Amino acid sequence: MGWPYHFLNLDEAERHARRLTLDRYASYAQLSSLIPIALVLLYRAARWAARAANSRRGAYDAIPNSPALKFERETNSGGWKALVNKLRWWLAGDVELFGQLHGQRDQWVFGGLWTLWLLYLCIAETGQDYLHFTKRLGIVAASQFPLQYLLSLKALNPFSWIFRSSHEQVNRWHRPVGRIVYFLLCLHATFYLNFFIGVGVLAKRLSTPLVLAGVLAFICMSILMFTTLQSIRNFSYRLFFLTHLFTVVAMPPLLFFHAHSARTFMVITFIIFMLDLITRKIDTVTSLATLEAIPGTNLVKIVLSLPYHKINRFRTTPGAHIYLSIPAAARPDSNPASAAFLLFEFLFNPFTVAAVDDENGDLTLVARHRGGPITSALARFAGIKPANTMSQSTIVSREDGKIPLCIEGPYGMVKHFPNLAGGDFDRILLVAGGIGATFTVPLYRSIIHDSPNARVEMVWAVRTAGEATWALTGTGKGKSILDDENVHIFLTGDIVDPSNNSGAAARSRVATTRSGSRTGVEGGSSASAANGEATADGEVEMSAMYRDRRRGGKYTTNHNRKRPDLKKIVDDTFKHGAGERVAVVVCGPEEMGRELREYVGFWVMKGREVFWHNEGFGW
Repeated sequence: MGWPYHFLNLDEAERHARRLTLDRYASYAQLSSLIPIALVLLYRAARWAARAANSRRGAYDAIPNSPALKFERETNSGGWKALVNKLRWWLAGDVELFGQLHGQRDQWVFGGLWTLWLLYLCIAETGQDYLHFTKRLGIVAASQFPLQYLLSLKALNPFSWIFRSSHEQVNRWHRPVGRIVYFLLCLHATFYLNFFIGVGVLAKRLSTPLVLAGVLAFICMSILMFTTLQSIRNFSYRLFFLTHLFTVVAMPPLLFFHAHSARTFMVITFIIFMLDLITRKIDTVTSLATLEAIPGTNLVKIVLSLPYHKINRFRTTPGAHIYLSIPAAARPDSNPASAAFLLFEFLFNPFTVAAVDDENGDLTLVARHRGGPITSALARFAGIKPANTMSQSTIVSREDGKIPLCIEGPYGMVKHFPNLAGGDFDRILLVAGGIGATFTVPLYRSIIHDSPNARVEMVWAVRTAGEATWALTGTGKGKSILDDENVHIFLTGDIVDPSNNSGAAARSRVATTRSGSRTGVEGGSSASAANGEATADGEVEMSAMYRDRRRGGKYTTNHNRKRPDLKKIVDDTFKHGAGERVAVVVCGPEEMGRELREYVGFWVMKGREVFWHNEGFGW
């Protein structure tokens, strides 16, 4: 079968009929995005009806290992449920190509199906008309712009509400939709270029404003797709972010002038973007913050005082995160036209809320200085003393040493979690690496507060003892996590980070609390640190002696001074009963999350019911 399309000469009536068909299939493409929403709502309605029927029959939750639960697992319904859980787990697995991660299987599977559906809409009823097919590729791609922008929203994301998810989880689908749109636009541009060359009007058409706007839009989209490559984002995330922001703003007006048929979609897209931006600006508050460097680390502790209406939203969402930005009054250059000033106008970093003080309404964040503009500014602020000023800065000297910072949020998945403290799960395992504990520590405290008898364990791996000091003082009430036998802190480093510029005197206090008293981190409070001993370089060497509370406070040599054995930890969590429902939550380095998921996946494939969440910010 040969190539079906040809250059046809159509009369006015035929061109009008083609225009109506183009608009109709563009509407099909846009409205078909509602199909997943309808399926989810139907599924929820069916579950609600099933639960209502069980309630009328007086059904109850069987205890683990009970005969009733064993019978349920062995029935067809139990088998189907386990099969669905296994399929969902498999779909959520990573896809690795040439040593690089490229999303998850569900993105590839459903993204591929969506691509095939859109290609069908591009081909149906096009006959032999080459231009009809070429135009259909463009209009179907344009019809996906509102969906693509909706998936990326933070404040007004309808998919977050409908799917009861966070904008980070929904944003996963923004990426494959963007790639599908770009694929269709590539085909659209290629076939139009071939048409211009075939009829001999390439130079003439490229000089017209209508075509030029389309070319500029395609160039912007191509540059954006280039910067989304993992290697480019690793090299400069700032380049990716600024390119992304510029393209998001530029594409709707360029396509508006490029194609008359796409104007409705572009107007909807621009309105969606602006409404979300305005909502986020309204929700952003400027708060005075106290910043201090945590000795012996590259961490900065930030304590902000928020108004009551704002802080109250964080009390019910432990583990939520905010987006932090630097206001004009705290930027390193006071000239609004300077690059240093404008750079911070478009930068905001996500940070997890480490603690909320119910008594005074303070919010605590912990940031790691990685050399970026935001964290570098925070590290610089942490060195400001009362009544000091900064050179080339508009920061007003304050006797209390506080710095204004902008806070937007809260955001996060926790508010959509199942009830971890309400008996939905028999065991809960929280795993954190480094400052990932800013997510798991408040979650752990919330579970214990709501259900003191909950069977929950928290594992926390840190490089140095200093990295754990921010969590030792609690939130003003309750015991320290060091006094909790269900919290296991593993020290994976030998000496404190020498890159910290706090000085030898500060490094010698690596295991001190804010009040100056020594901490008792398992595997972290060293004998030499306690005695004030330091190496010739001024670094405190970590002793191999640790106080083990489970042995009457005696010192032991190898207690938790190692990497946590995640496989053993997971196996110990699941071995108590085949009918136990287990929740596993992790926040830490990507390698830790992948390793833990592999071990948990073994039990999922054995039919265990597992709630899994890997907290991360992705792009």
